[in-house]
Amino acid sequence: MRINKQFFSSLRWRIAFAYLMVIGIGFLIINLSIMEILEQHLLESKKTSYQKYSIQLAQLIANGYYEKDPDIYYQIREFGNEIDQIEGESTRILILNKNGIVEQDSYQSTSLLRRNLLEDYEEVAQVLQGVSVPAKDVYIYTGNHEEYKRVLYAYAPITHYTEGIIGMVFMSASLDGIVSVLDDIRATIAFFSAIISVSIILISFILSSFITHPIKELTASITRMSKGHLNQRVKVMGSGELRQLGEAFNEMSERLENLDNARNEFVSSASHELKTPLSAIKVLAESLLSMETPDLEIYREFLTDINFEIDRLNAIITDLLTLVQIDKEDAANRFRKELVPLNELVKRTIKGLQLLADQKNIRVELLNEEEVVVVGDKLKLQQVISNIIDNGIKYTPEGGRVTVEVYNTPDYGVVKVSDTGYGIPANEINHIFDRFYRVDKARSRSTGGTGLGLSIANRIVMLHNGYIRVSSKENKGTTFRIELPYGNLEETESK
Repeated sequence: MRINKQFFSSLRWRIAFAYLMVIGIGFLIINLSIMEILEQHLLESKKTSYQKYSIQLAQLIANGYYEKDPDIYYQIREFGNEIDQIEGESTRILILNKNGIVEQDSYQSTSLLRRNLLEDYEEVAQVLQGVSVPAKDVYIYTGNHEEYKRVLYAYAPITHYTEGIIGMVFMSASLDGIVSVLDDIRATIAFFSAIISVSIILISFILSSFITHPIKELTASITRMSKGHLNQRVKVMGSGELRQLGEAFNEMSERLENLDNARNEFVSSASHELKTPLSAIKVLAESLLSMETPDLEIYREFLTDINFEIDRLNAIITDLLTLVQIDKEDAANRFRKELVPLNELVKRTIKGLQLLADQKNIRVELLNEEEVVVVGDKLKLQQVISNIIDNGIKYTPEGGRVTVEVYNTPDYGVVKVSDTGYGIPANEINHIFDRFYRVDKARSRSTGGTGLGLSIANRIVMLHNGYIRVSSKENKGTTFRIELPYGNLEETESK
């Protein structure tokens, strides 16, 4: 018979087996406790009864035994018969004299008559000395194939009012009835325990199927995802950990799908951006090759256009390489951690962009300047500030204005850049940090941008644990607010 190892290693079987083990151990402990309590109760009850019988008989025959009355034997037999009828057990009564020698036996057996029991039973000596000895249960060897029998012994002194202890009553009774009752109870408990255990197994399998069904569905979805089908979702049901697991999976699946879509869109956009200058270069080169009569001016014009497209292509590749570098997991660790005075950085950036602003007759003003120091990579942060101010200049019509403010807040150092440009439509603000994304109208390729600058800037600020917040109104202008945490200034100064 082949064993299905996969079945026994399944979560469903493990849950069912765990239920069975826990309940089985519980049943075992309860059953043993019940049997122990019941056995002790029955034995104590029997011991109490026989202790009373032995005392009662000792008092009944005390005077007759002292006076050597021959009718004592009949009293003993009659008393023993009454006990047999009441208890349903075979009871043997021995009468011992004060020296521990058997003088009477209710079984009419001669095997114990005149036998001294002091040497065989220490309780005999104790009783004859006046010590109160409680009834006890013992196992005795029957001589039949090492079979032992459980019996009860009870003792009581025979006391005369003038002579004191003149003998004792020694009762022995079979406990077969109690043993039989206990065996029957054990068998009944074992039978019902077996039925309950089987029921538990069946119920456990049914319950475990409900418990493991979401996990099986989740496993199947993960398997499909591993084969490239990322649009997987599981039905979230119930509450607790399984619901949290389902919600976490759906969220992860959605993120992976979005990431895959973003990757495909990025590849498509990058291909398109790279293809545009290459196509322009190819057209210009083919035009030059097809010219029959060389014209120096036309050659110079075409080569100038080719040079422009090559610069544009080089800018796209440079930005792509920059994105690859800052997208790596350890990008933040590779950034330098130094004290960066933002006000000085902004001044230097504005000075470098002043020529571009003058060409469009745009006024760039530093309205509010506080001494703001943060911890970060100076070159990377200058790249961010330069990109934001440069965009403000590029996308503001001639004669406009770009204003810059640098100030402190309780948690962040802030660089605020506002322009009087075309503005950004409300439905497009959430996309301006997407790679290769351009807002229609002003954000056209005519500005010479790659569509990657804001993505790079946002990523750099995020790696500094900061934020770039944007507000804009169409035809009124846009405001970028760069928030950078101060970091551990004291620790950086000590290095």
